[in-house]
Amino acid sequence: MSNDGKQPLLFYQPPEPQETEYRVGLCSWQDKSMIEQGKFYPRKTMQAEERLWWYSQYFDTVEVNSTFYAPLSPMNAVMWAKRTPDHFLFNVKAYALLTGHHLDAVRLPVELKDLLPATAQPNRRGQFENQLFAQEARDWAFETFRQALIPLQDTGKLGYVLFQFAPWVKYGDQAMAYLESLPARLPGVTIAVEFRDRSWIPEHTDEVLHHLAQHGISYVSIDAPVLESGVPPILALTSPVAVLRLHGRNTAGYLKQLRGEQPAVAEKYDYLYSKEEITELADKARGLRRHARRVYVGFNNNHEDFPAINGMQLVEELLGRTPPDRDALVAARRKKKPTANSQQPSLFTSGT
Repeated sequence: MSNDGKQPLLFYQPPEPQETEYRVGLCSWQDKSMIEQGKFYPRKTMQAEERLWWYSQYFDTVEVNSTFYAPLSPMNAVMWAKRTPDHFLFNVKAYALLTGHHLDAVRLPVELKDLLPATAQPNRRGQFENQLFAQEARDWAFETFRQALIPLQDTGKLGYVLFQFAPWVKYGDQAMAYLESLPARLPGVTIAVEFRDRSWIPEHTDEVLHHLAQHGISYVSIDAPVLESGVPPILALTSPVAVLRLHGRNTAGYLKQLRGEQPAVAEKYDYLYSKEEITELADKARGLRRHARRVYVGFNNNHEDFPAINGMQLVEELLGRTPPDRDALVAARRKKKPTANSQQPSLFTSGT
């Protein structure tokens, strides 16, 4: 099945036309470059709680990136739920061990250290390679993750869990069986999968997308530089929930990584979408209207304020909503610290 990247491949069809809800946000609310060099936040010295409150006045969803590096803390999940409006949703990135990535030795939880073979040593990058961990370690990671998600589930603030596979995870029977196991591992959770190797898409597009649809897993459609070695930016729907992750179109940054040069995050994703490109992306998202129950669009072009600028532009283009008045928000902060569950109406929740 072919696709031009604009018209969706519909491997999931609802029993009747859906009222589609759009959620637009960023793939991090505490990106280092945005905090240190950007102007989205009114003060660089804001506490994490203050930043989350400020962010939640502009966007109604966010992707949690820190959980890729260390298992999610239940206490953090509780605090996030308390510090955001009722409508707000968190999309949580799965721990690196569960997506084929290697684990930094300095961040490794003691529980996982105890499960390593006695002879295990970090590689030259200071990482324990994924294959060193036995199934017992993965079982621990899944159970820890499942328990930590409960506070977000119980408050209705869990969006999706993202499994972004490592670039070296390739299509095959074992990998397909692993995909199939995810819903049982995290019951009641919307699971979204992003592939980063062409052995999945486009080499086995139909089979992979049918498999995801069969097991109720959401395919993550990306926007990124079009490279011969990369996954193409097709738009596909495999469950009632669609996920679009926008990585920018910085070809030079991606090529540096492919050459093994290890560019910094801000160097790889340094890209500000033009207004014309924002219109193009909005049209792409509109292609899922009446098919998907909910569509998430997340900006991952992490350099300074680029994701926030583009996120606000897309909200206006896609939903016709303008950002809140910045001066009024600053004044509100000065007069009164926001309560744990600030009920200020969101500007960005609806769209059918």
